[in-house]
Amino acid sequence: MLALILDELFDPKPYYHNRAAAEAVVRDIKDHIKKTGEPHTWRHHTHSKPVTGSRIVYLGTYDLPPSHRAPDRHAPCPCCSPRAPKYSQNGKIAWFPDEHVIRMIGPDCFATLNPEGHWEAMEQFTREEAERRTIAYLLTNLHLNRPAREVIAAALPTLEAIDEVHGVLQQRLTGIIRVDLWRHVGRGSLHVTEMSRRMRRTRAGAEEVESFLDVRKLFEFPGYRMFSPKASRLAGRIKGTAKRLSLLDFGDETQERVRSMTREDQAKAARMLSQGISAAANIFEDADAIRRGFGPMSIANLKGWTKHQGCPVRLAIAGDERNFYIGPDEHHPLRIEIPPAFWRRFGELPKILTLTNWSED
Repeated sequence: MLALILDELFDPKPYYHNRAAAEAVVRDIKDHIKKTGEPHTWRHHTHSKPVTGSRIVYLGTYDLPPSHRAPDRHAPCPCCSPRAPKYSQNGKIAWFPDEHVIRMIGPDCFATLNPEGHWEAMEQFTREEAERRTIAYLLTNLHLNRPAREVIAAALPTLEAIDEVHGVLQQRLTGIIRVDLWRHVGRGSLHVTEMSRRMRRTRAGAEEVESFLDVRKLFEFPGYRMFSPKASRLAGRIKGTAKRLSLLDFGDETQERVRSMTREDQAKAARMLSQGISAAANIFEDADAIRRGFGPMSIANLKGWTKHQGCPVRLAIAGDERNFYIGPDEHHPLRIEIPPAFWRRFGELPKILTLTNWSED
């Protein structure tokens, strides 16, 4: 239940003569609300109704903690419900420059007193909040740029090795063996054709057994990307990613450079940062998908598949961690060397959220 609203809360507290002073206490206000669930008991909150015609500037929003979500524990609003519960979500921290006070009010409650002033203030707040969040996001996360590029630089020899092995395999398949293996494995499974039997009814109504060719899945094949005819270009892609991330390395001038950007450039920088690290992670996943096909389990399944009488292609496949062999039969294998760098593990990229999903708390 809402505690008694003391009369002293209505006394004006005109301590905030400029916006900078008001903005300086926003964090303190939010911490107080998170701890107590009572916006109106913050030490400098003015609970009196705003003066008619007052200008308003919104400085922040807040929700009450879970302990105060029940209707009888909602916060009162000085604009329209000073002594009764009114709201629990999307409250506003409002500075009134003409009165030099700060009030915690309901979501759209000031609109009951001054609709035009409320919506003008909301438009300004939305614009400024987007810019402020973008700056905070960049200043909080730009330091991830350098460790991300260090992981990328260390991974480059491995990606070049995977590109090389994948390219040589494609050249062997298309230029020498001349087999379109992708057509048979491109959906991530290895199928064979077998003769099966089933009952059928003749035109005369009698039942008889007939034989037919049945296609069935022999193995799942998660390493199917090794046979993709599309060039992997892993190294080229990661170099482009690293170059874009390097554009965001501002060194000791990060604060100044970020704050001097236009809103458009700030938003672009935020996208480049999150998308760059995400792109690197996707490239690592693509690389793992390719080399998974060269692992012992994949090679064992490929050998079993190609030796099955119902395999749709005539091939012989074998290999170990240093070599991969493929040929039209066991007597004519084509060797593909797998360098040690091919198997080197990737470093761990920093974790980062997009600006949309990022929370300052």
